[in-house]
Amino acid sequence: MPDNEKSCFACCPPIRPKGYEHIQYKNIIKRILRENTRSFKPTEKPITGYSCWALGYLDEQFRLVGCLLHPAKNNGQDLRYLTGYGDKCRREYCLEAKIFSELSNKTKIFLLQFSDGMDSFIYSSRVKNPLFRLLRWGKDILEHIAEKEPNRISLIKLKQKYPFLKIQKDPRAIAYPVKEMLKKGCVPDLKEISLFLNQANRLVKYTGPFLEQKYTHLLPMDRDFLDFIRLGLGIKKISYKEAMSLKVNISSYF
Repeated sequence: MPDNEKSCFACCPPIRPKGYEHIQYKNIIKRILRENTRSFKPTEKPITGYSCWALGYLDEQFRLVGCLLHPAKNNGQDLRYLTGYGDKCRREYCLEAKIFSELSNKTKIFLLQFSDGMDSFIYSSRVKNPLFRLLRWGKDILEHIAEKEPNRISLIKLKQKYPFLKIQKDPRAIAYPVKEMLKKGCVPDLKEISLFLNQANRLVKYTGPFLEQKYTHLLPMDRDFLDFIRLGLGIKKISYKEAMSLKVNISSYF
């Protein structure tokens, strides 16, 4: 949780349909959370349906939403096994949370300004909270921006200075070329990114097909580059040797 006003519960409960948004059912869930908090007893009871009986309010002001069985709430004792989903609850850690954990404190503070004034429902929404999308640009790009910019800046102004932030596709698909361009002192616009992608795709067509020895994401290489060739260029399998060769050839475009 970023402060005493809000927390993220986007990954709870563990049973939910794809694309589920708590904010769409805010009033109903508020009632459920209050009932869960009031009737909470740490006894074994498997989760049924889309609601977890152990998801409730962590504070008396009904602002922070979280797991009532979490070790932080129970003097270090992990009681999440009582739901029948203990293992899943323990490993539930979204990509954005992992990236956030790797950032410097300065960059974390810089990014959290874009969630000022949010409650737990808006903060937990992938639609309403811009941090979910910003964090997918990865550590290197976010650290670069935070280092260059003042402590306080509006999201609108930030996107004006870094137009690539406006792109609609998954940021992971183009984070690698953007990162490399930033290293060269260039802030790429959408036209430059589109031109680069066209060049990279022509290179792939010219050098392919690949041997498809391993799934791309399993190779011991820069994560941003692997995401780029997997999501940006559509290469699901490739050998390590071919991936290295492709990286060298693509680097000539920068």
